[in-house]
Amino acid sequence: MKKLTFLSVFMFVFFIYNATGFAFTPNKPEYQLLLSWVAGYANNKAMNNSAENEAQEFGEEFATTFGGGGYSINSSKANLPAGFDVDFRLFSDNIGIGLQIGYHTAKAESKVSSPTPDRDKATITYELSVVPVVATLYYWIELASSNSFLLLGGGLGYYSGKMNYNGKWDDMYGPFYSLSHDNFRQTKIGCHILIEYDYVFDIGFTIFAGIKARYVQFDEFKKDNYYIGEYPADKNLKAGLTGVALYIGGGYSF
Repeated sequence: MKKLTFLSVFMFVFFIYNATGFAFTPNKPEYQLLLSWVAGYANNKAMNNSAENEAQEFGEEFATTFGGGGYSINSSKANLPAGFDVDFRLFSDNIGIGLQIGYHTAKAESKVSSPTPDRDKATITYELSVVPVVATLYYWIELASSNSFLLLGGGLGYYSGKMNYNGKWDDMYGPFYSLSHDNFRQTKIGCHILIEYDYVFDIGFTIFAGIKARYVQFDEFKKDNYYIGEYPADKNLKAGLTGVALYIGGGYSF
């Protein structure tokens, strides 16, 4: 993640620095280099249920076996994936093509605590991370202002997904039990459509915002012939980025 972020930022700054030598017409860019921040909705029900079900099982054990007399669970859901993307686009007349790479994450986490004599608590976490490499075909639409335009787009992408699981049990003396399953992976082909508004200043600096609908669904995560399963059901864990996302960012058009 750190290496990918550094490389993306380096490329972004390098191209903007060198872009000043290009002639630019505000209402008809030939190239764009853009960085965007993305947040959306995806119904990762299996991740949410797995974290909550396992936390509830810990709570029941605390209450019955260790004399806690009850328990409470606080959960956060994996329904709001977020991340960033770097785009390079090439336009000819009203048609453009783009290549995008990014990093996106979603996490389901449930924490359970019980008033046992040892003040037992447990945390269950399922974290999905996705690296997309996406190609998009754009249609450029002129607006009344020569500095702004709309883009309609759609395309396909190669999505590399990774699922990490962590379960830990702590008491008043510190860590009591911990179990991790890392780097369970799957790759998938996904698709998307989008609409975007761009405003280009006379110097070429660009701000933009858009909305996209995407289908990116992983149906199993595998490592060394083992699969990470939905808890407690005996079936593969499913997760993804399928849903709607908003994005906003900036960059340079030249």
